[in-house]
Amino acid sequence: MLVRYLTLTTALLFCYPSLAADLSCNGLVAPGQSLVCAGFEPNWAIELKCDGALTSNFTDAFSGNIAVTAGSVAILAEDPWQFETSHPVAGTIAYTPAGCMDESDRIFDFTFTPTAAPGLAGPFHPFCCRIE
Repeated sequence: MLVRYLTLTTALLFCYPSLAADLSCNGLVAPGQSLVCAGFEPNWAIELKCDGALTSNFTDAFSGNIAVTAGSVAILAEDPWQFETSHPVAGTIAYTPAGCMDESDRIFDFTFTPTAAPGLAGPFHPFCCRIE
């Protein structure tokens, strides 16, 4: 039975390459999508973008000028996803279905708990992430 399942799974991946592509960004972000985690007070954001590989963009909106800096990202653990970027932003993203409410009472499915962000000192508080 296991052999039949594995054979069928392998055949489906060859017939439907999009199934394999959905797993290309660590099971967190589907190809062509972004996961945006925006903090407030101060205002900043980290975007994890899946375009074949996972990359990151850091938006600094607390320094007076809004600046977006592209960078790399390394996933250290999955589900919850622990990561570090080259900006350096680090932290953990957890899948929390309808479990994160932002400052305007909107509900989201992902919660980001930062452990490092450039120019900011802790303590850091969790905030919500959205898929775009």
